[in-house]
Amino acid sequence: MSSVLALASLKGGAGKTTVGLNLAVTAQASGIRTVVIDLDPQQASAKWGDLRRLTHNGPPVISSMAVRLPQALEEAKSRGADLVVIDTAAHAEGILAWAIDTADLVLVPCRPSVMDLQHLSATMQLVTTRKKPAAVVLNAVLPRTAECTQAQGALSDMGINVVPVIVSNLVAYGRAINIGQGVAEYEPDGKASEEMRALLAELTE
Repeated sequence: MSSVLALASLKGGAGKTTVGLNLAVTAQASGIRTVVIDLDPQQASAKWGDLRRLTHNGPPVISSMAVRLPQALEEAKSRGADLVVIDTAAHAEGILAWAIDTADLVLVPCRPSVMDLQHLSATMQLVTTRKKPAAVVLNAVLPRTAECTQAQGALSDMGINVVPVIVSNLVAYGRAINIGQGVAEYEPDGKASEEMRALLAELTE
């Protein structure tokens, strides 16, 4: 049976697509058969998948509307997926609700800014209402900065489950996605790849 991981945030620019695709590539490279489902009308993951098909094998990306998510999940299952990563849209509670309902775990990327933390509560409330396990991962972080420490403290005060892996503000993430790769391929021995492997290990536990 496939495990389903939904990337969720009602705020735009949180890093759902970047984190989700890099996790998918890292999982595939680790021997976990992975399929990505793109529910975002902007189709950033699907476009990445189109670019990737020219030069790489997997993980495949299924473009789907939220109302057809059950069919997309069946297709992922037919492709032998061990892990399904669902990319969702910002400012679209209905789309996010479909993804949360089907997920085994909801991962919420959040940048360490006051504005991002303020917007986090709406996403977490939706997850909590639907009684799904969730965790926040701090994304685009400058390590060992006051902002990082303050964000960690704020999340702790909010009683939110935080993944003990920080995704740094590294150019490798964006550069890899722009050429249809993940950091596990673009920079296999780099810090970004190390972070994605650590994040995958935490989530698969």
